[in-house]
Amino acid sequence: MQKIALEEAIAVPGQDKLEPGGSASFVYQALMPVYDQLIDLTEERLRHMDATGIEIAVLSVTSPGVQGLPADADAAAIAEQWNDYVATAIGLHRDRLSCLAVLPMRDPDAAITELRRCVSELGFPGALVNGYDDGAGTPLYYDAPQYLDFWRAAEELGVPVYLHPRTVPPDRVTTYDGFFQLVGAAWGFHVETAEHVLRLILSGLFDKAPRLQIILGHMGELLPWCSWRLDHRLALDPGDKLPLGRTVTEYLRRNFYVTTSGYFHTPSLEYAVGILGADRVLYSVDYPYESCEEAGTWFDKLDLPEDLLHKIAFDNAARLLKLG
Repeated sequence: MQKIALEEAIAVPGQDKLEPGGSASFVYQALMPVYDQLIDLTEERLRHMDATGIEIAVLSVTSPGVQGLPADADAAAIAEQWNDYVATAIGLHRDRLSCLAVLPMRDPDAAITELRRCVSELGFPGALVNGYDDGAGTPLYYDAPQYLDFWRAAEELGVPVYLHPRTVPPDRVTTYDGFFQLVGAAWGFHVETAEHVLRLILSGLFDKAPRLQIILGHMGELLPWCSWRLDHRLALDPGDKLPLGRTVTEYLRRNFYVTTSGYFHTPSLEYAVGILGADRVLYSVDYPYESCEEAGTWFDKLDLPEDLLHKIAFDNAARLLKLG
């Protein structure tokens, strides 16, 4: 079955040298075993795509990307360089490869400028940000008031923003100290991103930018499973009521898409479809951290209605990203 995959990681040559902590960092240790695949934007990647029915792969710079640059780095200049590099590298394969823009989120005005440039000049169908930005020394989340114009710019452009995880901040020692395995993809990725999303929702962002669309990986970063409980307890909270126009579940159904990246589990897929609806779930792999072959074999053997499979595999992403 023809597919679009849209959480497919790449690295820009030299990116690993900019990672704070160098070779001792958790992210560096996760990146290096697949580094050759990350910097190969075309040859091996296209072979895996051909073998597993992926017609279009939408690439994105691996976490933490620009969001993890040290405080003294010129994030805006680096983001522009990386976006130009990727646009050139995939130039001969634009029928098969696209890319989500890298954005310097520590400077909201620069992020707006780069998003507009990437959409209008480079033809990128959206952007991906790797969670919080810690260039100022402490995690900066995008519910802060200075980001409202950025979100409204994405809404105006009609392009989605993929909110991708990164490892939990290093000062979160209460629950993670001594268990480094939990800070990344196995657990911390999901908790960190889910909490970031809840900050965005509870800040009232989606009442101020009602047409804004956010993509979440890994079957929704726990949120489809928690949405009923969130709505239930928020409604019963004896404290000040949040001035929101909808419930968390309603925002998820209106303003969010989720992907199957790294989550090749049929009951979870069925649950996500049940909570968000058939039009809000997208196929993805998370290559090269995950296997195109494992993802494709799982999906192609699903015993689900054919029209639902076509929506998830291709149609939903093609509509959202204006591809194909």
